[in-house]
Amino acid sequence: MKRLIYPLILLLFPSFFSACKQNNDPIQQVNVVSLFAYNGLSQFYFWADEVAGRKPTPKDQDPKKYFYSLLNITDKEHSWSFITNDVEALRAGFSGNPKALGFSFALQPLGPANTELIAVVKYVFPNTPAFEGGVKRLDVIREIDGEPITRKNLGKLFEADGLRLGISDATAAAAGFPVKRSVELNARKITTDPVLYHRIYELGGKKIAYLFYTGFIAEYNKSLFKVFSSFKAAGVDELVLDLRYNHGGAVGAARYLASLIAPQEEVARKSVFLSLSYNKFLNQYFDQNGIGRSDSLGVYNPKKERNPLEANLNLKKVYILATDDSYSASELTTFCLKPYMEVVHIGTRTGGKYTASFTVHPYDADWGVALYNPSRLSNTDKATLKNWAMQPIVAIYTDSKNRNFSNPGYLAPNHNVEEGGLDSWVEIGDTRDRLLGQAIFLITGEGKYKPKGTKAFSLSRSASRLRMPLEFPDAPNEPWKESVILDDLKLPDFWKD
Repeated sequence: MKRLIYPLILLLFPSFFSACKQNNDPIQQVNVVSLFAYNGLSQFYFWADEVAGRKPTPKDQDPKKYFYSLLNITDKEHSWSFITNDVEALRAGFSGNPKALGFSFALQPLGPANTELIAVVKYVFPNTPAFEGGVKRLDVIREIDGEPITRKNLGKLFEADGLRLGISDATAAAAGFPVKRSVELNARKITTDPVLYHRIYELGGKKIAYLFYTGFIAEYNKSLFKVFSSFKAAGVDELVLDLRYNHGGAVGAARYLASLIAPQEEVARKSVFLSLSYNKFLNQYFDQNGIGRSDSLGVYNPKKERNPLEANLNLKKVYILATDDSYSASELTTFCLKPYMEVVHIGTRTGGKYTASFTVHPYDADWGVALYNPSRLSNTDKATLKNWAMQPIVAIYTDSKNRNFSNPGYLAPNHNVEEGGLDSWVEIGDTRDRLLGQAIFLITGEGKYKPKGTKAFSLSRSASRLRMPLEFPDAPNEPWKESVILDDLKLPDFWKD
């Protein structure tokens, strides 16, 4: 994406930092973080016109409560924009090095009252506390610290530094998943390389490449390059990209992955991959100053990445496994590849996040877009604001033909195949998997891979199959799932004059 180097946009939003001046003005009674929330949203928010005139009052002393009160109704319904007082954890999550236990899980209500939950392990990252503790896919977490999982203690799975997990397994549904073993886990800083599993199948006279990709994290584009280089060297005929649990992430990773998949000629000519529509003020400023609002295939950072053309598969068709647990950059990749190649979507309709965001920090550009001039802030205000940041929705993306999917708000599959109940789950990459099997059947025509029916996993009338996710606010281990992250968008310091 073209670097945005123009310095001044303050004229569009006059006096957005004037309230931070140190004097006896009554505005000093207003919570400084609430004021940051207002100024950031009125400046960058996609629905900025709805925020205007709703400045905080001395009563708005809870910054999070005030922030969420300003959000657009669609934004609230989808839980897209958020604010945090732990900017370090936010950036660690974005970069793939969070402090965490190292596994991803699905949640399921248990029993007719739905008061208890189970957490089913979807996958585990290697060399993490969970991996070292023997946690594996299909484990069923029944208890946390000796207590059944409920909505009251569920947050510990996201936030606790240490846990004792009571674990059952997928075969014990009829007995109510009794605890069969316990494991003590302590969170630490881990590495979450999203290129978790890959393989080449030689079936039906075809070489079929398979990649299970867990999140769009640009810091691991080198892993994508390595895997696709091996696919290319093997002369693969087809690609199955598994995004079934992928909650999205950075546009830089989506662009790079697409550049490894799309027809070589489109990547070489740097064809438009996506375009962004911001609020009317930002659109006008960018357009008047000749600042591009599109991103292109084939663009990469030569200081960190190899040219994707070197590993490009030059495909005309790709099979993408995506479900209602696929969001954000997963949907962007699926949608924005369609103008250039046949995309066969296998699974269910996607989660529905067609928006983009970036991080806004009060004054430190190292943490995101800096809102205030640091020299205009008192030391007290700097200390108060230091750990805060917001991730507001700033844009809606479109493909190269200027189309989006805000209506209906999700992507519908070409082949509607559910992963099925827990008793249908197998290991990642197993050809008996319902979604992967459907892809192999379409590629080879061999009926033995085609999924047969849907097995039931009935725990309650209201939740007859394993579904993910239940909404849980402020889940810090997966902050990127809220929207496409504009990670390499180089904005000016808007406070400069």
